[in-house]
Amino acid sequence: MRGISSAIIGDQMTLRRLRLAGGLIMLSYLAAHLVMHALGNISWQAMEAGARIHDFVWHSKIGTIALYSAFAVHFSLALWALYARDSLRMGAGEWARLILGFSILPLLIHHFAAGRYVYSAFDVQRSYDVVLTVYFKFFPFWGWRQIAALLVAWTHGCLGLHFWLRPRAWYGRVAPALLAIATLLPAVSLLGIWQGTREVIAHGQAHPDWFRALIQQGHLRDAAVNGPSWTLEVQLYWAFAILVALVLAARFARHLIQWRRGTIRIEYADGKTVRVPKGWAVLDASRLAGISHASICGGRGRCTTCRVRVMRGVDLLPPPEPSELQALARLQAGPNVRLGCQLRPHGDVSVLPLLPVGAVDDETRRRAAQIRDAERTVAIFFLDIRRSTSLVERRLPYDVVFLLNHFFAAVASAVVESGGTPNQFLGDGMMAIFGTDTDPSEACRQSLRAAKLIGERLDAMNKRLAHELNEPISIGIGLHVGRVILGEIGYRDHRSLTAVGDSVHVAARLQDLTKDYKCAMVASDRLLATAAVDASALAAHEIRVRGREGALVIRIVERLEDIAVDAAPITAAPPHRPAWGAQSPSFSET
Repeated sequence: MRGISSAIIGDQMTLRRLRLAGGLIMLSYLAAHLVMHALGNISWQAMEAGARIHDFVWHSKIGTIALYSAFAVHFSLALWALYARDSLRMGAGEWARLILGFSILPLLIHHFAAGRYVYSAFDVQRSYDVVLTVYFKFFPFWGWRQIAALLVAWTHGCLGLHFWLRPRAWYGRVAPALLAIATLLPAVSLLGIWQGTREVIAHGQAHPDWFRALIQQGHLRDAAVNGPSWTLEVQLYWAFAILVALVLAARFARHLIQWRRGTIRIEYADGKTVRVPKGWAVLDASRLAGISHASICGGRGRCTTCRVRVMRGVDLLPPPEPSELQALARLQAGPNVRLGCQLRPHGDVSVLPLLPVGAVDDETRRRAAQIRDAERTVAIFFLDIRRSTSLVERRLPYDVVFLLNHFFAAVASAVVESGGTPNQFLGDGMMAIFGTDTDPSEACRQSLRAAKLIGERLDAMNKRLAHELNEPISIGIGLHVGRVILGEIGYRDHRSLTAVGDSVHVAARLQDLTKDYKCAMVASDRLLATAAVDASALAAHEIRVRGREGALVIRIVERLEDIAVDAAPITAAPPHRPAWGAQSPSFSET
């Protein structure tokens, strides 16, 4: 029992949950503050009535303990997270949240020193009429600074809420409503501040005696109050700056020690490798090397989209923490599947990220597929490994899976980077679709770019795995463009977007023709013309496709590096017409 408790307390997710709880309490406080300001659209007296309710909740003993405990926990764990983070490379949203989060306290120090401290230390009650007069008549700089603090804190909190909720399947349905609230509440609040300020200043101008009494009762020009308040404020600024500087210095020292203690090598399926200190998270290693790695929640162990399959080095991995075990159990993942943000290897490993960078939850992906259900002109891409039997014979099943995953990771990543969608993995082959969200001309160019990029990565992979291969891996690619029906096909949860139509059949047969022509790629003349590339140097043949009327002109690409995607518009050479018979490649029905 003691071991389980220690594991839970030391679990990264436990600290993140505590930080989240503190953030939610402070966001609730801030939301109540904004509502209180929004009452200024009625009158400043309504703001004052709202303030009394607000103070009854948050100035009570329970409210005060909850608020300051939440602040202490959230800020302390934020400093710890900054210290413990392996890499500062992160997405724009995470950077925005980090910068906004650490700018809140300097903006709020004056509000604390001139507000809560004065109320508690000098028993001074400053009502809304006093505060609005000070901030927007005597010292407008401080007023605008408080508005900035409100907006920064609210944006930081909303971003945190977004990262927390984004992995949940239902979030997409409520996100528009939450966005509307997140936008309208501060807007109405600022309008209330403006209306309330205008009313208070107008009332003061109409009643000079009331205005003088307001200054005296609020101790606005009382040096005995303002002096200690300003002294405390300056001290807090220095304390904050020193604290952050110490954390950054400690982080720098930790990094130096880590690099001196030794590094490990993390190899990715596309052949890229990165050296990082022992104990670094795989996700941070990916970010350090600029390797695309999906992570919807920003590496907080909530979404599981950063999961990887460990191809080598499984036996050397540290055991998963309880939160990671729970997440992997939901996925029913095998023993070699781990979360990239939680896995911190201490030895060399080889990993395969399992989801693309654009990964979203299943429900969102399904809705997107349903939206695309339509007839479109797309480029269909078929790829097959040549002599795959010799590749797998006399190999252990584990090694076969490793090689195929290595190969398909390199191929699929090239398709995705070129703008396509890997659609089906058929044993030793793959089908991809280009043009689900672009015009046919660009789709055809994307498919050609993908073919060329695959050739480059395959060459690099063959060199890298030369000691494991009896002969280099070779492929055949078939490309065609045409009208297809795009739709989500499958059974229950096993559904995916695919293309149905004669053009798919033709592209598959063009891939088969690479064996007869002993070339790397066969592309239809129509695809090359649609892509507007110069195909005059490519051998042309006219073939007949069983089940289709008329002939189809194809082009033979001997080597993938010969593809000129962005060349001048096509000026095709006259096609060669082979004699029909045993020497003429043809299609057969399947």
